[in-house]
Amino acid sequence: MPPQHTTKPQPEDANGPKLLSFEFFSICAISVLAFCNISIFYGFYSYLTDLGIPPAWRGPLMALEPLTALLVRPFLARYLSLKNAVQFMRVGMGLATLALLCYPLATTIPTLACVRVLHGMGFVTVVSGLMGTLMAFLPRQKSAQGFGLFSVTILLPYAIMPPFVELLLPHIANHGMAYALAAPLMLPAFLLLVPLGKRVCALAATLPQSHLERPGWDEVRQALKTGGVLLLVGANFFLVAAHSIVFFFMRDFAAGIGTGNPGAFFTCANAATISVRVLGGNILDRVNKGRTLVITFVWLGLLVPLFAHAWRPAALLCMAALYGTGMALTMPLVNASMFSISPARLRAYNANLLMIAVDAGFFVGPFLGGAIMAGELGHAWLFGVGGALMLGSALCALPVARIMRRAESQAEQG
Repeated sequence: MPPQHTTKPQPEDANGPKLLSFEFFSICAISVLAFCNISIFYGFYSYLTDLGIPPAWRGPLMALEPLTALLVRPFLARYLSLKNAVQFMRVGMGLATLALLCYPLATTIPTLACVRVLHGMGFVTVVSGLMGTLMAFLPRQKSAQGFGLFSVTILLPYAIMPPFVELLLPHIANHGMAYALAAPLMLPAFLLLVPLGKRVCALAATLPQSHLERPGWDEVRQALKTGGVLLLVGANFFLVAAHSIVFFFMRDFAAGIGTGNPGAFFTCANAATISVRVLGGNILDRVNKGRTLVITFVWLGLLVPLFAHAWRPAALLCMAALYGTGMALTMPLVNASMFSISPARLRAYNANLLMIAVDAGFFVGPFLGGAIMAGELGHAWLFGVGGALMLGSALCALPVARIMRRAESQAEQG
């Protein structure tokens, strides 16, 4: 007889899917804690300036952490399965904690490069395991709502940590010390992995063996040929590249126009995003995902260049709220669309393809932004490039509506 368990998580059953479970809340809590150690880097460009790092090196050093994740994630995704996802998170948290503690000691280009690589390796390992676990517990019928709520856990640190760090900075030596002070946040995340690991083992015991095995290269190649997969990866890449420009370079611009607390931009943007996703999350599964993506990407593509013309703090904060509203729709819809068109066995792999696009976007965005600022082209060029990247997302999303309708029709017939 198969082993009996007191807890058998059922992410999807005949009586209807269950989204709000202990497993889902644990995954969300770990995500909040993990992204706290990334959201504090909103001022990393300013920190590099204070350290006397030459302008030509600031962009590459900012981009080095996501570049590391970009190079490592395809290898990790190939070996990730439900059976080892929790172990991935444990290893990644250990590496990320070590990197955070090393930032105050890294004050030269070589030492900063080493710490950024270490941080990138740790963070990508955490998130790969996190996404693999989320895919196992996320019900198909509530995928957009689930991704919307999960993405709130990513955004919440960006709303809280920047203004908190701004209040903390006058009382500590520099940003490097603030990065080190984020290291203890990994401790409660480690503790949450104990009960979550038991639930994952219980779920794994109820699944067919084929769902626990790593996908073969033939399956991976077939997944890439599936209609819409590469389009969604491309849309996510352009979206994140544009967003990373806003994230890394908004602080200096906001301070330049007299905003008292430059972190307030992120608070307003993320407050709007969180409000939309929490209050309207269940609507996301009922809209035409492809069409909504195109409209929202065009909206953001027109809005981002206007940031450079917000000469008053109040105007910039109003734009931040509009920006956050647009971002509230894009990320969960991209992920839910990928979830819908992916076979169950390849959902975790395809989710990590989207994360590869995130890594690439967070590499290209700061690299382009650093080059623009090093060339003294100004914020109008900087945010103009961000808007063009958003319009690139719209072009990728145009064919997705038709592909999504066909996939949903096939699912209903099946």
